[in-house]
Order: sequence, then C-alpha cells, then structure tokens
Amino acid sequence: MSKILSSTNWHHTGVSVRDLSTALTFYRKSFGFEPVFEAMDMSDLIQSITGIPGLRADLVQCSSPISETVLELIQFRNIPPNYQGQAPVEPGRSHVAFLVSNLDQAIAEILAAGGKLVGQVTEFSEGRAAYLSDPAGYVVELEEAQPDGNT
Repeated sequence: MSKILSSTNWHHTGVSVRDLSTALTFYRKSFGFEPVFEAMDMSDLIQSITGIPGLRADLVQCSSPISETVLELIQFRNIPPNYQGQAPVEPGRSHVAFLVSNLDQAIAEILAAGGKLVGQVTEFSEGRAAYLSDPAGYVVELEEAQPDGNT
C-alpha cells in the first residue's frame, strides 16, 4: 500500500494533560524531556483549530534525548461539560502531527480517504495547521512545512 500524503517529517505527538506543571515534571524526570517552546493562555488559535468556542490552553513542546520527535503537553481549559466532539482536549487524549508540503492538498487527500476536518485551518506564527480525524476518530494534525523546512 502506498502513502497518500507527502509528509516531510513526523513533527510531534501531543498529549492532553490535567496539570501541565505536573506532566512536565514527570516527563523531565522520567524520560529526560526538556522544554523548547511554550505558549500560555492560547485562545483564538486553539478555538479555531479545535472548533470549540471559549477553549483556552497552555502548551509546552519538549525535545527528547533519544528522538527527534517533539512531545507536546497541552492543558486545555473551559472544555464544555459533556464534550463529545473529536478534538483531543480531554486529559489522556493525544494526537500526532506531521509536516506536509502542501496543506490544502493534504487535507483534500485525507478527506477523500474518509477523514474529517475537526476545526478550521488555522494560521499560527509558524504556519498553517489543521486537526483532522481518521475514520476511527483519532486526531491527526497537519502542519504546512515552510520552504526552509522549518515550522
């Protein structure tokens, strides 16, 4: 079976956590992860990519001493009571993120393969990104790789 997308890199794995400080301490002490990027009190961008009005989040991306894949720890706030959507916002949910060379084409290919767009294509300072779900409901984030290969 051939791949559909021309992914350029497995960028990160995101894990929704109950308490960001506790999770960060755990992954630092247990596995040697070190913070490399943080964004606190995100609102408009996180609401756009998840499709959840009023949502807020704190996140830290961490590098690993044994892999190039980044671990992203996210603490979401203001999750609607009894939330039943596909966005990976409840503690314990996760997502994987891939860099793609053409986000619009990659989204079209995922949709044609049975996936669904979770929120909206969102413009972050690093570039455009979107959450999509696979046919089983697992969320995959696609990030458009910049021409220099960075996000």
